[in-house]
Amino acid sequence: MFKMLAGVDLFFRLQNHVFIKRYESHISGPPLDMAVLSVSILFLWLIRADLLDQLAPNLRYILVMLPKYHYELPWLAENHPGQIALYICLSFSLITFMVAKTLLFSVYIISSKFSREIIVTDLKSVVKQDLVYSLTFFSFIFLIPLPVYGEGASTTVLGNAYFLTFFNIVCLWMLSGGVLATVLLAKRIKTPKGGHPAEVPSND
Repeated sequence: MFKMLAGVDLFFRLQNHVFIKRYESHISGPPLDMAVLSVSILFLWLIRADLLDQLAPNLRYILVMLPKYHYELPWLAENHPGQIALYICLSFSLITFMVAKTLLFSVYIISSKFSREIIVTDLKSVVKQDLVYSLTFFSFIFLIPLPVYGEGASTTVLGNAYFLTFFNIVCLWMLSGGVLATVLLAKRIKTPKGGHPAEVPSND
């Protein structure tokens, strides 16, 4: 799904098959790497909960600087106190992992060699749609707390650490894909020169 950005075909006349294969492998399919990371932390929590309890307070100081976790962590501590250390370690690990993964692959995109073949006639529209997409998932990850329904969600299924983590994984995956698609478009886009017709990639 991240081969298109605001209706622009990012693979338009892209001849670097090695890059295409790596890009598709990186962004296609479910976020299995984050799922494996989450399951590993959950398993560690089950066998060494004391270790996560020691790490959680330090990580909490970092997370509470974000509006989302400033609300979610006290809420979770009140409604599901046994899961607070788990959610802190899960959230911090997932955010750190996805930021590092996105930065590294962004560097790979920038350092890859391929021609600038994409000419966009309405750049403002593309930038606007891209910003809306990126800001939406950025807000869900860092700004908007999920349990806005408050104390009414004091169940073991709705609104607990497992559901919150699943939601965070999806949003992190979507934001990362959007960022990488933006970097790829910025790498391939070019300004039409005077006297030459603007060639826009087809969506067909």
